Amino acid sequence: MIIKKSLLAVGMTALTLASAQLMAKVTPEEAERLKNDLTPVGAERAGNAEGTIPAWNPNFQVPAEYKGSGNYYPNPYKNDEVLFTITAENMDEYKDKLTPGTQAMFKSYPDTFKMNIYTSRRDGRFSTLAEQEVFENATRSELIEGGNGVTNAFMGFPFPMPKTGIEALWNQMMRVSAHSTDGKYSAMVVYRNGSRLHGRQHTLTYSPFQDVEQHTLESFGADGDKNPRIYQVTKTLMPTRDKGTSYLVHDFINPKLKPRAAWTYIPGVRRVRRAPTINYDSPQGLGNMQTTDAFLGFNGAPDKYNWKLVGKQEIYIPYNSYDFESPELTYDDVLLQGHANPEHMRYELHRVWVVRGELKDGERHVYKTRDLFIDEDSWQTVYADHYDNRDVLWRTTHINTINAFDVPGIAGRTALYYDLISRDYMAANLLNEENGVPKYNQERKQLSYFTPNNLRKLGLR
Repeated sequence: MIIKKSLLAVGMTALTLASAQLMAKVTPEEAERLKNDLTPVGAERAGNAEGTIPAWNPNFQVPAEYKGSGNYYPNPYKNDEVLFTITAENMDEYKDKLTPGTQAMFKSYPDTFKMNIYTSRRDGRFSTLAEQEVFENATRSELIEGGNGVTNAFMGFPFPMPKTGIEALWNQMMRVSAHSTDGKYSAMVVYRNGSRLHGRQHTLTYSPFQDVEQHTLESFGADGDKNPRIYQVTKTLMPTRDKGTSYLVHDFINPKLKPRAAWTYIPGVRRVRRAPTINYDSPQGLGNMQTTDAFLGFNGAPDKYNWKLVGKQEIYIPYNSYDFESPELTYDDVLLQGHANPEHMRYELHRVWVVRGELKDGERHVYKTRDLFIDEDSWQTVYADHYDNRDVLWRTTHINTINAFDVPGIAGRTALYYDLISRDYMAANLLNEENGVPKYNQERKQLSYFTPNNLRKLGLR
């Protein structure tokens, strides 16, 4: 199916883009809104006029049955019932609250794709320390030349009151998260004919940018010149042909000042090599089903695009997706031919920021235009629509979210990368059959762990 790019659905609030503006910080008086009509991370505290989106609830209580980091999260809303279901037959009634990519899924799979709509919940909250740093970021964080990096930001969203698309984009790339993670994840490519390719990885990360116990803005480096924002080591466990292949990545807050540094270890040659292609539109992920910069919406250097803040929109998004990663379900249960199993998905009505990236003149990328739909309460991209150089909608990404009690805060989970042309898709960050979920904020690895020399040692074990 071919879908031509068109204007986004009605209902958005138009915002002016001052593309030349690089000063992003707000005045202390403006920042006070983060303690009044806006949440500490910049969302609207109030619900909508219709009452279909509730006010933000800062007093969420973690379920008593939760056993702590590394254990599956119990569903706080397990007794919620489906309010109504959107199908290919009635989607026109809800078109103004559906993204182009979601509408394309209905048209591609009219007999099987549907959306069960539940009561909207806005119960996620980040730590007090994170909220304090975001408040400080509002009056100190700035964009570097061209908007291709950030200075004077620490621990979280640098621009909680964005005025431009590039500011909103940096918020979603510099989301508040754990300072360390340790977890195994599966990925699954489901081909058009129903055949599958299963992959599994073990990933460890350390983020000095998020580690308020060990760092301050000064020790981290105002320009990100003292530490990478994130260190990450990923070791491939499956499929067998790739077993033992490992990757090391250092990501910085100023890609122009310090571009992403990456290395790879391949067991067959027993050597660590620089991997300069782990960026932009180089194919990555199981089956090369996504571009490197499309991971969880967008990541990496933003310099190939002009980013516009289109406005806000109320849309139905994947939210509170606890049941989708339940250990009581297998990967066969949650992944059907064509798309994820709708019976295990949960959708709610929320407000999102809409950010559009348009390829700059003279730049090359497989995506000419990309639209990101970013949840206002978490700055997590929940949908991403990617258009090819013919202005045809090629791929759409749908990302589940949950309130991760131990981070704490709303976090992206399983990401579903749909190819609307080939009808194949890839599900990343699957957790159902991993005997637990990633551990957050537990043991910190020493910085020596995240070095090319250690990458080789890990490969030889």
